Formats: sequence, structure tokens, C-alpha cells
Amino acid sequence: MILAAVSQASGGVTFWLQVVLAGIATGCIYSLAGMGVVLTYKATGVFNFAHGAVAMIVAYSLWQLASGWHVPLIPAAVIALLVVGPGIGLLLERVVFRPLERRGAGQTEKLVATLGIFLGLLGLAYAVWTGTVRQAPALVSSKSIDLGGGLYIGTDQLTVVLLVGVISAALWLLFRFTRIGMEIRAVVDRRELAELSSIPANRVAGLSWALGCGLAGLTGVLLAPQFGLDPFHLTLLVIETFSIAVVARLVSLPVAAGAGVLLLGVLNSLLTEYHLVVLPVFGKLPSGITTGFDQLKPNLSVVILFVALLVLRKLDEVGGASSGPGLLLQQAGRLRRSARASVSTPRVALLAVAAAIAIVAPLPLDTIRLGDAQEVLALVVVFTSIVCITGFCGYITLGQAGFAGIGAYVAARVANALGLPVIVAMLIGALAALVLGLVAGYPALKRRGLFLGLTTLAIGLLAYQFVFSSNVFAGGSGGLTAHRASVFGLSFAGDRAFYWFELFWVVLMLVLARNLRSGRLGRILAAMRDSETAARSVGIDLRRYKLFIFAVSAFIAGIGGTLLAQQTQVFTPFAFDPFTSLTWFLVVVVAGAGSLAGAAVGAVLFVMLNTFVHQAGFSDLIFAILALFIGYLPGGSLAGIVMQLSARVREPRRLMKAFAEAAASGALTAPPARSASRAGNGTRPSPALEASAVLAGGATNGSEGDEDLVASPFAERVLQGQPARPSGSSSRPGSSTRSGVSLGDRSE
Repeated sequence: MILAAVSQASGGVTFWLQVVLAGIATGCIYSLAGMGVVLTYKATGVFNFAHGAVAMIVAYSLWQLASGWHVPLIPAAVIALLVVGPGIGLLLERVVFRPLERRGAGQTEKLVATLGIFLGLLGLAYAVWTGTVRQAPALVSSKSIDLGGGLYIGTDQLTVVLLVGVISAALWLLFRFTRIGMEIRAVVDRRELAELSSIPANRVAGLSWALGCGLAGLTGVLLAPQFGLDPFHLTLLVIETFSIAVVARLVSLPVAAGAGVLLLGVLNSLLTEYHLVVLPVFGKLPSGITTGFDQLKPNLSVVILFVALLVLRKLDEVGGASSGPGLLLQQAGRLRRSARASVSTPRVALLAVAAAIAIVAPLPLDTIRLGDAQEVLALVVVFTSIVCITGFCGYITLGQAGFAGIGAYVAARVANALGLPVIVAMLIGALAALVLGLVAGYPALKRRGLFLGLTTLAIGLLAYQFVFSSNVFAGGSGGLTAHRASVFGLSFAGDRAFYWFELFWVVLMLVLARNLRSGRLGRILAAMRDSETAARSVGIDLRRYKLFIFAVSAFIAGIGGTLLAQQTQVFTPFAFDPFTSLTWFLVVVVAGAGSLAGAAVGAVLFVMLNTFVHQAGFSDLIFAILALFIGYLPGGSLAGIVMQLSARVREPRRLMKAFAEAAASGALTAPPARSASRAGNGTRPSPALEASAVLAGGATNGSEGDEDLVASPFAERVLQGQPARPSGSSSRPGSSTRSGVSLGDRSE
């Protein structure tokens, strides 16, 4: 033996065998949850962050039917497991994910949609059933069965073990030998090709979601009697199973079943009963090591998740899960092309007005509203760091609160312990976040998409559990004092002074992020976002630039975290928990991760919605609803709506201006050179030709600014100085004249 350990109870071998039996039963429930996550991903290509929320809703539905409305337990269980769970899956596929598939959404948009479902169902549960812990009904009564030798197993535990075995075998047979299993794999691999092969893709996708959510419901019904029924705790229990889903590489149902039993079941039960006391050679261990070992026990799933993401070499997204550029990257490309254009006077005026408002904003505000404004500025900095990773490079980052928290924690520690100036402490904290960003960036050398996002989430979980919440490091839940800065005797401790101090850092970080997108560096990041293979083929050192962008993003997040801590003047771990990371990511993507303006708009809306409604969590609910319908938004974000409205406003004015200039210069008398356009030489018509043609009823064919003009007969007459419509023509384009000749034939 390497370690000597003392158990909490005596009993020798029999005791430990009993612990193993209990671990197997508990692990089977975790296996069921892990298989549900794997099944949903394998059958739909979507990693469902809302799996635990669906489990919680089904468990509450059973409680409501059986305990609230006094429906007999068996009919209530049938309704909850066979109607509510699968019904949620069918509804989600039809309303949320089918529009995303039609629009070619990427993994980022699908993840955000599941986060929206998660927050929405959590809010629904709190609104309907409040946060009171309830005793859930058990489907099977608990009676002990004597196995001999002093070993016992409950009938409920035995039922769970047998049930998991049957479900595992049934799902394996479904995917291996049945036609519907083949159709599910085909739809996930390439939906378009499956439809060409006469496979009903919508029906198959609906069935897949019904199976996944039905399995989630069964997990919730089995977990609730053991751990109690409350929205947040039950959801957290299922999220712990993400670790075994990753161990199974999100594709192997048998591995997920085995990992759940052995890792989260047996191993977790054994660790719970052990107290690490001595090492044979070194004797009694320091209290810090034993405390760390005790802290490992409830966080075993986090460690397993992180180790699996680092160790497993073959982690690839299934089928078409990552195919296509996605709505976010399409929007980022359009914004980059827009940024290359000359800066318009209205845009400069808008920026000037926004800057003026930001400068004078604290003057009329009271203390409470001023605190909200301070939070907005700090969140603008943090959200900017997400834009740098997700918008500029296309990477998914789900642990940004961990980087911000490390910056805030180190800054508070350094300022309190060493007495350094606050600004120096801020920079040291940001550098510590930068180092953590390099650690997170290392997996980016091998990972991309979903698995990179899960890696950043695991890093955030580790930072929260082992640093922020530790009595050894951060002083527990009470946190640390975060002092406000003073420079050359000028104190920023006052609320208004601190607001302007924050505004300085906001401008500095926005300029830094803006420079990342301009010039050669911006082109390199855009190439990495569009295609890493193509970027590598032209000689771009992906390793260096990946680490660079993660480091810079973490540095910006660290500055934002220090500002958040100084705003409340205390560092608390709850301000940087993993769910905060998920919420921040959702807000930025919904607001528009393709631009820095999206970071600012997201921060303003996220804080001000709660302020105006006077209801905590209201902004979470609004953004969750928007995330559910992200497939219906132009460009997949609020920024897309603004871009569409702006284009509609600018285009007529641009065309009218070009038309007026052409008329004044006499260019409208020149005949159109249509032969060159038809020859496909790529020459774009002049603004005068384009404007006059469109205004006269013509059309453009193409996209992204390189289209050829398809002029209608109306455009030809206008360009040749003739009336737009000959006498006797119909008043509508495309209708026939009295002689039967079509005036709006677009087939030319």
C-alpha cells in the first residue's frame, strides 16, 4: 500500500463490499444520465446542456401529478416518463433546433440554444414550484434483500441496476442492428444526403430528441427520491455526468455505462469513506494536503472531466455537428467586410454620441443606479474578452468567469498581503489570468469546437471549486476585500470617480481588442476562424496565434474581473461561478459576438433589464427566450437585426445619391454594356448603372458585393433616356401589355 487510510466506520471487508454495492447502485443512475447525454449528441449532433433541466422538469411533473393532484403513482409515472419527457424533446426539435438546422447553424448557436433551454426551464421551475426542497415519490419501495455474508441490497437499488442494463442493451441494439438506428446515424452525419436518400430527417430528428429527453426524465425520476427535489441541486447532479460522457467520447453508450458505475459510483463511494491520514514514509501529512484530498471527494467529476479532455486523443465531433460556418461566423465575416469600408459620417457621429453619454452618465444617477452603471462597464470588458475568442476566432469559451475570477482573486490577494498599489495589483492579477489562458489555450492546439469549450468550462470549474471556494486560498464564501485604486494621491474610491476609472479601462481594452482585428493580425485570425486547414497551408503558425489569442483574451477578462470585484469592493466566489460563465457566453452570442458593439449592447441589456423591472434574474429569462429563438433572428443575434435595419435604411439613400449623381453628369444617356457582364468577366457595374437599374425595377443576382447586374427592360429604357414604361403598358412589373409582350421578363 502506498497510502494508509482510516475509514469512518469499522467492519472490515464486509463494510467495503457494502460500500461498493451502494456505489454500483448510485453509479447506475449516473450512467443513465451520461448515456442520455451521449444518446442526444450521438443522435442529434447537439451537446445538450439542458439535459439536467429536462430531468428536473420531469421529476417535478411526477411530483405534481402524484403528490399535488393525487393521481395514482403508476399512471402519474407513465404520464411523466412517456408523455412529458418525450413531449419536451419533440417540442424542442420542432421549435428550436429544426430552424437552426435549416439555417446552417454551427455548434456555437446550438450550444447557446441549449443554454437558453436550461435557463428557461430553471426559471419555470422556480416560478411554478419555488425553490423549496420537496420529497419526490419513489417508483419502487426500498426493501432490503439479504445477499449473505452480511451484505444487503435494496430493491430500489437492484431495480436501477437491472433497468440500466436493459436500457444499455436496448440502445446498443437500436443503433447497431435496426433501420431506425441507421437512419439516425445518417441524419446526424449528413442531413442533406439523408434527405436525398428519402430518409424523413425531421421525423428521425424528432424521435432522437424524444428518446434523449425521455431518458433524461427517467434519470430525474430516479435521482429525486435520493437527493431531494429542488431545481438547482438536481440540475447540478446531472451536469456532473458530463465527465463520463466525455470519457465515452460522446459516442460509446457501453463506455458511458461502465464509466458511470466505476468512476462516479464505486470510486466516489470509496473516496467518501476514506480519510487520508499518513504516508508510510513521510508520516502524518500536512493539514493542507488532507484538506485538499477532502475537497477532491465532492469534485471528483470535475477532475475526471478535465483529465479526460487532456488525455483522450481521439475526440471528434460527430457527423455534421461542426459542418458549415454557422450563423456567428457568417455574421463575423460580414462585419469584417463592413469594417474594411470607409467609416461613414453617421457611424462617427453615433460613436461620438455614445462616448458623450458614457462620460456624463454618472452625473444624474443616484447611488443604486450608479452601481448598475459601474457593473455595465466592468461587464463590457469581460464580454470583450469573449468577443476576442468567439467572434474573432470562432472558438467556444465556456469558462470566462474563471479567468475573470483569477484576475480578481490574485489582485485582491496581492493588494491585501503585500500592500502594493491597486493598479499594480490589477496588472498582476491580469497576468495571472493570462497564464491560466495559456493553460486553456494548450488544448486549443489539438481541440476545436465543442471539446475546446468543455475544456474551458472544466478549467473554470476547477478554479471555482479549488481556489475561489477554498478556505485555504480565498477565505471561503466570505471572500476577500477588494480595494479601489488611487493614482498619485488621486483617489477613485468614490462612486463617480470609480465609474470614470472603469471607463478609462473600457476604452483601453476596446482599443486593444480593435487592434487585434485590424491589419495583418486581423487577417490571420479571420483565416483561422474560417478554415484552420487553409490557414496552415499558407504558412500561418497556428500554435503561436492560438496561444496568443487565448492569452490576450484571458488578460482582458482578468482586468474585467478586477473591476467587478472593486465595484462591490469584495471578491466573492459566487460572482465567478461556472453558471455565470455559461450565462455570459449566452448573452454575448445573442447580443452579437461578431463585433465589439455586441459586447457593449449585451452588457447594457443584461444589467438594465434587471434594473428597470426590479426583478433579479429577469435579464437571464429574457436572454434565455432570445436564445431559444436564435434560429429565427437575422444573423442569429440582436446585432443581425440592427444590421438588417441599417441596410434597409442606407440602401435607398445610397442608390438615390448614385442616381442623382449619374443624372447630373449625363451618365444615364449611355447604353449599358451588358455583354461584358454576361461574359462573366467579373466587372461590377458602376454605381450609376446599378442605382438606375434597381430604381427602375432591375435586380441583382449574387451576394457579398461581387454580383453582376441583371437589368430589366425598365432599366434599359431609363439608361437610354427613354420612358420607364411605354404607353399602354400595365402598371405592375411583370404583367403583360395589350400586345401580349412581358415587360418584366427576368430570364434574360
